[in-house]
Amino acid sequence: MAGKAGKKKSKIGLIIGLVVLLLLIAAGAVAGLAFTGKINIPGITPKKKPIPPLVPAAKTEDAPAPKVEPKKEEAPPPEEPAPTTKVVDKKGAQKLAEVWNEMPADGLLKVTEKWKPSDLALVLNEMDSEKVAQLLVLMKPDQASKVSQELKRVASLVPIEAQ
Repeated sequence: MAGKAGKKKSKIGLIIGLVVLLLLIAAGAVAGLAFTGKINIPGITPKKKPIPPLVPAAKTEDAPAPKVEPKKEEAPPPEEPAPTTKVVDKKGAQKLAEVWNEMPADGLLKVTEKWKPSDLALVLNEMDSEKVAQLLVLMKPDQASKVSQELKRVASLVPIEAQ
């Protein structure tokens, strides 16, 4: 009978050992997760660094500042906006001028009727001067005047050389 009692003791000891081992593994897993921040256990879990906001919030003061009368400063004069330079497609204007040089003046008048004077002047500047003169004669006087002023402005521009 001594043999059966020894085998029972060893089986019970083995079961107790496995239970203790499983408890140790579970406790180690919980502690590992707590130290890495996966689970929150106060005192063990490390404090997380706050994520900076994408849009900075307005600063708030802890104590309200004493009210000070704002000094009335003279507003600086409004700055004149810098003149914007328009990118001119010189090649496009030249190619269109070649086509328009071949058209009759009355047909060209119908085509250019709705054009802005600034855009029209860029193309007319590249055209044959006789054809431009014929077109200006056929235009309404106020439109011809505006286009002529733009032609003068465009013709007086000095091209910027690439450095």
